[in-house]
Amino acid sequence: MLRFSHFALVSALLVSSAVAQTPAASTPVSVPPAPLLADHFGPWQASAPATVNDIHLPDDVAKELIVKRSDAKIYEAEGNKAAVSAVELADATGAYSAFTYLRTTEMRPCATGNSLGVDCAVSSGRLLFWQGDTVVIVAPAGLKGIAAGSFTDLVGTLPKPSGAKAAHPLLPGKLPTDGLEKTSLRYAVGQNTYAAGGGVIPAAALDFSKSPEILTAHYRSSKSGTGLLTLIFYPTPTIAGDRMRAIQKAIEDKQMPASFLAGEPQIARSGPIVAIASSGFTAKEAAKLVGGVKYQAQIAWDKPEGYMEQFKVSNAASVLVQIMIFVFVMCGAALALGIVFGGGRAAFRVSRGKSASSLADMEVISLGLRGKPEHKLE
Repeated sequence: MLRFSHFALVSALLVSSAVAQTPAASTPVSVPPAPLLADHFGPWQASAPATVNDIHLPDDVAKELIVKRSDAKIYEAEGNKAAVSAVELADATGAYSAFTYLRTTEMRPCATGNSLGVDCAVSSGRLLFWQGDTVVIVAPAGLKGIAAGSFTDLVGTLPKPSGAKAAHPLLPGKLPTDGLEKTSLRYAVGQNTYAAGGGVIPAAALDFSKSPEILTAHYRSSKSGTGLLTLIFYPTPTIAGDRMRAIQKAIEDKQMPASFLAGEPQIARSGPIVAIASSGFTAKEAAKLVGGVKYQAQIAWDKPEGYMEQFKVSNAASVLVQIMIFVFVMCGAALALGIVFGGGRAAFRVSRGKSASSLADMEVISLGLRGKPEHKLE
């Protein structure tokens, strides 16, 4: 009984010692992300949070564009004030879509030298631009005017998305330039943003379950003054062909507003892009517009295009690097196994009193054909 008590006491001491020596479970520490708007940039210093964010997106549009976060601050510099509002979206396409939605008819493109971000628009009371996955509005809050160039340093402080999230939308680069009214562009990534931008093509014909992206733009027309060009980008040419026929049927059945059917609408497809010229074009003008939309799949080192992102050269380079690493690992493993097994065999032979190499044990049978024959052949 005494031995059992002694054994139990020793076991308890060992357990307590092991528990004492076991390091405490590390507590994960989460570092909060940097604020969307920096506390200072260039000569500007944040003085207080803004009471109101000037970027107003309807709830359904904000949900469709996937708003990640927003921020608004009052900045001061050299006795002047400015209210800066920013909203970060899911990707660059969402930021561009929000930019086209927020750009009003009185806004004009920023002058050369004062342009900010990827695209910039300005009116008497505010400056709007987008960069990366973020859209920004700057409004004067003091008594002095503000030069757009003074906010150049702000652009560098904004989030920098990478990979597919940083890829710019495909469709704006496919627009014909002759007669284009650049401030009229509206980019939609879903049914809500399309409707918010004034789109009228029936949802049943577009089929938003196929994830189309839609760009609308106004062009000068000789007949009605302006006409509408609609570009729709689908994931595959097959889907685009099916949707083109559905839209053509909707036009023939007059399921569109009269303004859309004015003139002689034309529709065409190039790869996964469906182009529709409507709202006042003559047949010749409409055919020229839709015929000027050409799709050519491109793969570039630094700028993937459309749905070709999964074939980026950087991904191929990564695969090649992984293959090279695998080859080196396998060669190293083969060398290590050769040393282990070869060295073990040599050590075993030496322990038995033999030479390390088995070449010494080999017996060579010689035919002796180099010397002169001892007997002549008769």
